[in-house]
Formats: sequence, structure tokens, C-alpha cells
Amino acid sequence: MEPPQRSSTGDGSAQQPFSCPECERTVGYANVLTGDFSFEDVTPKTTRPDGTPEFQETGMEGGPQKAIELRCDFCGEEFMLGVETGEGD
Repeated sequence: MEPPQRSSTGDGSAQQPFSCPECERTVGYANVLTGDFSFEDVTPKTTRPDGTPEFQETGMEGGPQKAIELRCDFCGEEFMLGVETGEGD
């Protein structure tokens, strides 16, 4: 029996990359332990008045509770990044 992998990269890192769904380039990282995100080659379209990225409630049942609109700096594709917060239900 094989031990379970800790991450999709197999290196045990809490930092997991996420990619643009159109060009498939890595545009940022999510820390699976803290819930923090770093946006590197993507521009958040959903921001607070001070310009910092902001996740908003989705109102979806059976899907991500929060999401942020992003635009890929490589190809210009706009997409949503959703997260499960474990809240509700």
C-alpha cells in the first residue's frame, strides 16, 4: 500500500499553483494550510476600495463559497477562482 500524497506536486508543499484555464500557465499560488493566495501573473478584477484582492460570497450550494474574478496577464482570459471555506451548511 502506497502512502497518500500530501500535495498534487508530490513535494509536500503547502503552496499549490493554480493556472489560467485558457493558456494553462501558472499565474499564482494558494497556501492550502493558511488559505492565503499570491497572484503573480494575474490581475484581480474583484478588489476592495484600497485595491487589495477580495473574495466575494458566491451564494452557490454545492460549490465554492467564495470566489474572485481574475484576468490572466499572459493571454487576457478572465476567469473565476473559487474556494471552499468550510463555512455554512
